Amino acid sequence: MHAPSIARSGAYRVPKHRVSVEIALCGGKPEVVSVFLHLRAASHAGPERPGELLLNEEPFLTVVSADGSVRFMNKAAIAWMTVALDLAIAGGFDGQGSTARREPIDLTLDDGTTFVGEVSILLPLAKRRLQDFLNHSPRFIEVRSDRVAHFVNRDRIVMVKSME
Repeated sequence: MHAPSIARSGAYRVPKHRVSVEIALCGGKPEVVSVFLHLRAASHAGPERPGELLLNEEPFLTVVSADGSVRFMNKAAIAWMTVALDLAIAGGFDGQGSTARREPIDLTLDDGTTFVGEVSILLPLAKRRLQDFLNHSPRFIEVRSDRVAHFVNRDRIVMVKSME
């Protein structure tokens, strides 16, 4: 008689919320996949946000494709990820409220993809220029438009224009 496997029993599963996102790998076509968010974020109150998946230190992101297959995407190879704005918002613009400066931008990637929206710049007052933000931001920059949030790999950006 076989004892049930601990790994298969579900005893070590962490409850997560499945959400749909659109992802493009560098040089690839965009595709809709599912990712899994923790019900409680480690760094703030409330659930984990989709962008936090890209910013944690783990090099691979687990996704489930439309056919149900599980894949592990190297985050360095992700050009961008887009999610519905309501999934990206948790307590205001990045939870920063009115302390952040918002700047409208037009951003172009190395494959010609463009994103138009605004970024939220939360840096010391003396360093709130767009250039400072681009030079000191994490690997993925959040660009928000009316209905979606784009998380763009900074290493794929070839040009950013301020729309102010």
